[in-house]
Amino acid sequence: MKISAYPYYFTIVLLLGLVALFFGHSYILESGDYNATDLQLVKSYVLNAIMAAIVFFAIYIFRDKYRDLLGFFFLGGSLVKFTLFFIFLYPTYHQDGVLERTEFLAFFTPYGFSLVLETFFLVKLLNTVR
Repeated sequence: MKISAYPYYFTIVLLLGLVALFFGHSYILESGDYNATDLQLVKSYVLNAIMAAIVFFAIYIFRDKYRDLLGFFFLGGSLVKFTLFFIFLYPTYHQDGVLERTEFLAFFTPYGFSLVLETFFLVKLLNTVR
């Protein structure tokens, strides 16, 4: 695979993977009598998709100029994702004083998928960049 095709592959796999994961996650929640709207599932998936794309494209754009700092871009992106989680999602989840397992998984399921995908493509970029 050519390095110029990485953004296309990443975007396609990210979007298709998160959409499939979202529908599976929603199905499991609704079959367990949970409301996906109350868990802000859409907001969580959209937030993770946007942030994963931003982190990947930042790494891709600066892959030659800041090769030694790509790992820090990756870690900084994870820090920003957690910060956004605590700003936008955590207050609603923690209104009752308890962060339930379903609330935790509403954010960390798409986060985990995005993280694995970002790591995979970061490794591929680091192995091909000279």
